[in-house]
Amino acid sequence: MIISTRSFELAEQAIAELRELLGSEPNLDSLASDEPDPTTVRTFAVRQLHESTLSPEQTIRLAELVMRLDAARQDDISRRLRVHTEQFETLYHAMRAIHTGTDQIARTVTQELCTNLGYGKAMFSVVHGSTWSPIALAVNPDLSGDFRELIEAIDGRKISLREAPREAELVRRRRPYAVDAADTYRHTYRPLIDLSRPAGYIAVPVVVGSRAVAMIHVDRQNDGLTDTDVHIVGTLAAVCASSKERADLRRQIHACNEHVDAEIQRLTRALRHLEHTPVTIPQLGTREPSSPDMATFDTQPQDRIIPRAQTLTTRERDVLTLMASGATNAAISRQLCISEATVKSHVQRIFKKLGASTRAEVAALYANAKRVPGAS
Repeated sequence: MIISTRSFELAEQAIAELRELLGSEPNLDSLASDEPDPTTVRTFAVRQLHESTLSPEQTIRLAELVMRLDAARQDDISRRLRVHTEQFETLYHAMRAIHTGTDQIARTVTQELCTNLGYGKAMFSVVHGSTWSPIALAVNPDLSGDFRELIEAIDGRKISLREAPREAELVRRRRPYAVDAADTYRHTYRPLIDLSRPAGYIAVPVVVGSRAVAMIHVDRQNDGLTDTDVHIVGTLAAVCASSKERADLRRQIHACNEHVDAEIQRLTRALRHLEHTPVTIPQLGTREPSSPDMATFDTQPQDRIIPRAQTLTTRERDVLTLMASGATNAAISRQLCISEATVKSHVQRIFKKLGASTRAEVAALYANAKRVPGAS
């Protein structure tokens, strides 16, 4: 438990007054050696009121001490309520700022942490596989010290997670951690710590799905951090994750809409072409094919070059065209707005229908068919 300087001084004054009233008391000496807080001292004083045989004057003085401790406790509760109320109002403002600035999440969240939320420094980093890259840093305007070298060091370069064991553990476990002043230089990335010189800090992951995609580091420079700070920064990290998921979904929808619009335009052009193309009835030949070769010649060129091509569905023909261009399953999935599992199923059926076993063989069959006049 973190005890403020004011609370510690109040507890010390109360213990001194208890010693004056009670004299040498073993339990009081034991209490004083444990760095007590006012609540613990009050509990001891109340017990003495009930259990000790004191003079009326001592009883009155002890009761007045308990009342002063109660008043101090109420003042502390009121102060904490005011602080937390201000923090929640500020946090709400920061959350709205992040949601409206989705394209600049890193800059927005670090600025909010170091201005409206009052932290000393805040750094935002993105995670790529086994590396992480600090891309944004904000410093509180009221913070003393020269941090120009630290600001210049935040240039987006990739850092191996092996060089930062604490960050590697955060990415693996997807849980926040707090470091006090004594452990600041242990298992951390020293080049940045040497430039920042904080008295402890916290790091919180930004988790999308089941993967840590970013990290937020925060410190107060000369003061430690509490569980409340972890909750505040964790809330902002959750907002960042939500904004990123929403942005990714919007990009996917936009890509699908563009593909659908392109298909509609292609179909519209084809229908207009058919509308203006004259319809003629071809002359029917009366001569029967004289040999198997002649019968084969009368079939569609593509069907002659690619065995059983006529059995392919429209979607399989789309996949075949992209396969022949060298597209991977992932690329086909994005182009046609279907899952990779569906693409894989189409590819397997194409192999089976065409009697092919490799993508290269399919591409060769397709290339031969395109060289035949009349093949589609």
